Amino acid sequence: MSRSVEYIPVILNAIRVDTIVGCDLYLQNCINNEVSYVLYCSGTNVVKSDKIDDLQKHQIKQLFIRKEDKKIYLKYVESSLKHIVNDDRVDIKEKALIVYDVAKNIMNDVFEDPRSGEYVERSKSWVSNTIDFIIKSKGSFSSMMGMISYDYYTYTHSINVSVLGLLFAKYFGFDGGEMQSFGTGLLLHDVGKTQIDPQIINKKERLNDEEFARIKMHVELGADILKQTGGVDRASFFPIMQHHEKYNGKGYPNGLKGDAIHKYGKIAGIIDVYDALTTQRAYSDARKPFAALKIMNEEMKGSFDEKYFKDFILFLGSGGEKQNQKSKKKFPMPV
Repeated sequence: MSRSVEYIPVILNAIRVDTIVGCDLYLQNCINNEVSYVLYCSGTNVVKSDKIDDLQKHQIKQLFIRKEDKKIYLKYVESSLKHIVNDDRVDIKEKALIVYDVAKNIMNDVFEDPRSGEYVERSKSWVSNTIDFIIKSKGSFSSMMGMISYDYYTYTHSINVSVLGLLFAKYFGFDGGEMQSFGTGLLLHDVGKTQIDPQIINKKERLNDEEFARIKMHVELGADILKQTGGVDRASFFPIMQHHEKYNGKGYPNGLKGDAIHKYGKIAGIIDVYDALTTQRAYSDARKPFAALKIMNEEMKGSFDEKYFKDFILFLGSGGEKQNQKSKKKFPMPV
């Protein structure tokens, strides 16, 4: 008999007929409070429509996979993401979970092998499907915000920043092409950190001058990797290269000031700091959204383009939807 901890659930509607999943699928049995798992479909077999129909007829909504097979399963789901996003049978929260989990799998691969050309195309495809989800799904804001991880890892931070950026881009009225370039740049904005000693990245104490100088190199290191890899369009490099530039000219790597910073760079800088402040770090606790915005408004005054910063605050307060003047929700500037 198998122990339940060895298995994790997957939603039935994520499994497409006439496909090979690549890992074994199991049904869960519970008899006399004893849980066991029965092989339902081998990972080498094609999933037939009659098998799916039979499960749906019996109102079975989930199957199980071995925990160790999760990476294989997520690669399978990644190939079907477009269909899942557009499948009305899949609950919006389940879609959001799948979208976020697929991104984690992609970014894990990115940070393990940053020079692989494959991950750029996978990243761009994920952004495209996420844009479809955000634009077409009512309630995508709350569903995706609910997925955001509040434990800081470089790869989850990259996903959080991209999700927040895409939601804000929709709110701000970016067209599909702008969202694609912007979202791809955000997802890949910290690739250069793969070239930095993890002991510096994860250090709990304050960085010394030498360590901070090394950290700052991640921007140009990341841009160099992506230029060599290819496949990243010119506009996507603005958030990659400029997410640490500051409106007052005190940022890096080029000390750009004011409107010398592209709008993608300005917005990326706001979202990058906001996510860093609201997630649990090795050296600091996660702040609540209002507290984070207050720090940004007071302690980092001059760092951000005021117009985009105010719009970002309104975006968070409005649930991601533009409000008309009469119904506009109040979400005060931190003072």
